[in-house]
Amino acid sequence: MKLLWVLFALAGISLWYIPNTLSLFSGQHSYYNINANGSQVPCQKCHGDVQIEVHTGSIHSNFTCADCHRVQKGVQYASGDDAYERILYINVTPLSTTNIQYRVLATTLGNLQRGNFPNSILGETTIDQWAAAGNDQAQFRDVDNQYAGSMTPGETGVLYNYVYANETATYFNGAPIDTNPSTQYQALDPRKISVNPYPYGMDNLTGAGSRVTTPGTLAHAASTIQCADCHSQFLSSTPDTVHEAFIRYGMEQNSSDNCIACHTSIAVSINWSRPAAISIDTLSDGYNITINGTRTAYWARIETFGNQSGEAIAVSNVTVI
Repeated sequence: MKLLWVLFALAGISLWYIPNTLSLFSGQHSYYNINANGSQVPCQKCHGDVQIEVHTGSIHSNFTCADCHRVQKGVQYASGDDAYERILYINVTPLSTTNIQYRVLATTLGNLQRGNFPNSILGETTIDQWAAAGNDQAQFRDVDNQYAGSMTPGETGVLYNYVYANETATYFNGAPIDTNPSTQYQALDPRKISVNPYPYGMDNLTGAGSRVTTPGTLAHAASTIQCADCHSQFLSSTPDTVHEAFIRYGMEQNSSDNCIACHTSIAVSINWSRPAAISIDTLSDGYNITINGTRTAYWARIETFGNQSGEAIAVSNVTVI
């Protein structure tokens, strides 16, 4: 009888624990791939607050984490963050024999972040010739010791200058843009991209692959693209002298603090001292008034805060929507 009760107890325990144990391996649970070919752990697992903020806006809602955060040499980044850079150049010397106003370079996000691309290039110079002349950072070349990029040609004798760069996804609606079955899920080779020569043209990625795993030295996203890396045009075309100091602030420290203050929902405190009253020294003889000078009567300190919604900015006790 004791043996029978023991068997009943074991059967009851088995009915309770075995399904839960088996579910760890199939069915109720799934596991992230963390092998050397690309970690599947999504950034939002730890950074859900950032995910919500980015994807509830309209400007950057289609960005992946890797568009702004990249690791460095040695560790693979989470797969799914697949993109490359389209760097635009425009002629700064007159055209004479063609109408090739633009050159476009397709390269890696890492090359853009490191400044490993031409700031100026002649129309007849290929990207390989530019690199072979010792202008590139050779340690970041591909496995064939070639610059990881493809560039459209320009007009001979014409100088082209860098204008801006756009991150371009290698996937559309969850599917690779590369339609070649043998390469579409392989690592992206920027040298095989057929680059469209127009600023907003669509490149042909057939045969170029789609997967981007950026090498790095740290196991987490250690480097950040600054706002000015993509929006540098606003640094040279500030709206007025009053706001120029705010727009340019932090650039020498490679900081995006100036942009964060106005363009995100992160609260910002600004200690601002400004004249609160102007004193005017005058002298009058009953007919005429002579102004001898003006000065600041006293200063006021104003603290400006943003709120977490990003929809209102409170200045002292006045709220501006």
